[in-house]
Amino acid sequence: MATKRTQQTIVEKATGKALGLVTKANNCALNTTEKVFDASFKIAHKSLDITHKVVKKGLDITATQQDLVFDVLNRVKRGVVKN
Repeated sequence: MATKRTQQTIVEKATGKALGLVTKANNCALNTTEKVFDASFKIAHKSLDITHKVVKKGLDITATQQDLVFDVLNRVKRGVVKN
C-alpha cells in the first residue's frame, strides 16, 4: 500500500509541476500576444492619422485647383461675352 501511495505522490508532484510550467507558458504567450496587439493597434492608429492628414491636404489642394479652374473659366467667359 505504501508504494502505491508513493507512486501517486510522485505522479501528483509531476502533474503539478507540468501544470505549473504549462500555466507559465500560457501566461507568457498571452502577455506576448497582448503586447503585439497593443503595438499593432498603436501603429494602425498612427497610420490612420497620417492618412487623414494626407487626404485632408489632398482635398485642400484639389479645392484650390478647382477654384483656379473656375476663375480662369469665368475670365474666359467674360472675355467671350464682351466680344
